[in-house]
Amino acid sequence: MNKTVQVTTSRLILCDPVCVLPYGHNVAAMANFSEFVGQYFDEVIRIGSRFLPADIAEEGLIRREFDFYYNDAIPLSVLEDSDEVLERHSDKLRASKEDLLALLQRHDVSERDVLCYPSIDYYSLHALADSLDELKAAGSPTLMLRLIGVMETAASGAYAKPMNVVFALLSRLLASGLQVRLAAETPRYAEHLAEHLGCTIAVTANIETRAQLPLPEGRQFTVICPGSARYDKGFLELHEIFSKVRLQDPALRIRFKTQSLPDRDLKHHLDYLQRLYAIPGVDVLPAHISSAEIDAMYEEADLVLLPYAHDVYQFRGSAVLIEAICSGRQALAYDGPAFVDQLRYFGAGQVCVGATDMAEKIMELSRQSPQQRFTRSRQARERFVRDLVDSYRNWVM
Repeated sequence: MNKTVQVTTSRLILCDPVCVLPYGHNVAAMANFSEFVGQYFDEVIRIGSRFLPADIAEEGLIRREFDFYYNDAIPLSVLEDSDEVLERHSDKLRASKEDLLALLQRHDVSERDVLCYPSIDYYSLHALADSLDELKAAGSPTLMLRLIGVMETAASGAYAKPMNVVFALLSRLLASGLQVRLAAETPRYAEHLAEHLGCTIAVTANIETRAQLPLPEGRQFTVICPGSARYDKGFLELHEIFSKVRLQDPALRIRFKTQSLPDRDLKHHLDYLQRLYAIPGVDVLPAHISSAEIDAMYEEADLVLLPYAHDVYQFRGSAVLIEAICSGRQALAYDGPAFVDQLRYFGAGQVCVGATDMAEKIMELSRQSPQQRFTRSRQARERFVRDLVDSYRNWVM
């Protein structure tokens, strides 16, 4: 990594009201942004939801300050039968603005600070656009907003076309005179935003710099689907893919490991789960597993599958793809999602047109030597990390 250049701004204040679950990418993003972006600042402050488990917050040095505006989309067990749930759109708008103003006062925010949202959410965006006078009174801190195509449109069903509202809120911020630096997770999303906003949008992929792992030794070839416990990540595609491979590999040299759906979704697909279990050589893990268990999956893996829905991921990236690249594992993905552009650019795997094509490519890759796959993965990782360092430095500077 190139030598760090210190910027004049003293503090990086990382803000994420959706940093509330002990699993997933939000807690990890706090640590990754603190290390990767925080190197350009004198101090980093991490602020998540007040409902983030205390032990996770303490371990991650995350201050629990934000209310939670998304219990309708991400139900929290701690809020079951609680009178603290924000239900109405108007209540969420009020609470998010109150949280922002409290943050400005509590942390004595000034012109030398940066408010950075690693994945901006709708109510935080609205609070910023509705607090221009207060932000200027605080000295006009710099705003760094990263859009990943997930929570920025989570407006509780208040609008028929929430992305149009997002464009309007971003335009208000851009015209305010505040220093606003926008970034998107994928090149395709950045181009989409630039076209509608008339400004330059940085491209900042998911931060991941884990060391490349050696490929597992032995004759077995392991295919994994980490984080696939969702419809939009292709869980319902897996039976067809696995079955087609098993017909060509009756000796069970190729093994599969995936996560299941959450209980609230799985109850509608118990028959499907039974059929998945019935395929020899398939290991189905729980929907939620620890980061250590995820790491173990990559260590055991030869290949990563990404049969994601092209409509849901039209502009979105894939943290799993980035994990695969940095772990030194090639990936296979369905064509269509925005992250496929990155897969192609970095040479991180191959693109498939459907289940049959994906099964065929699994067979082809299983016949390649480990050294050939390792060399290809090392090249992809090197290109990605260099691009990642440059893109974030340019966004900050």
